[in-house]
Amino acid sequence: MSCNFSRCKSGPPLIDHSRKSPAILERPCSAGRKMIPTKLKLLIENQPGNTLRTDKQSVTEALKQLNIDINSELAEFFLNYTITFFKSSSSDEELCDIADPSNEIEIGTNFIHEVWELPENLVCLTNIQGEGCYLYDINSGEVLDFSLANRDDFLAGKTQQKWASFFEFLIWYLS
Repeated sequence: MSCNFSRCKSGPPLIDHSRKSPAILERPCSAGRKMIPTKLKLLIENQPGNTLRTDKQSVTEALKQLNIDINSELAEFFLNYTITFFKSSSSDEELCDIADPSNEIEIGTNFIHEVWELPENLVCLTNIQGEGCYLYDINSGEVLDFSLANRDDFLAGKTQQKWASFFEFLIWYLS
């Protein structure tokens, strides 16, 4: 069953028009959505390629598939921007995009759950080739730096570097 979502011109709310009586699927910006900080917008604009997202439907579907709140910072970012080849002087890890042209985040997330047996509330934001990655916690909105070598400590709650929010992480990554 596919949903038919549309965004009104003034932004939220998303509406499911597949029902006889359309249902509002999210709260307006003022009731929960976070605005992307100006500093982050400027950092994104300096990245190579066309970073503006045109296909918001694929993002909405990916967010739903990953159980990510549509009002989260991660959702706000991916509904507005696509990751082209973001350059980072802070990290060698390559950020993945959530939707078209591929579902890299979903693939990485399935891997960390099935192979590394990490908790279901964690979403993989980067490729996992170096036996580590950045993880987004869908419950808290934090971003964690994970290394497979420290998996047991990680699962015991002894986390490594973390950022309090997705926007905070992106500002660090792109600065």
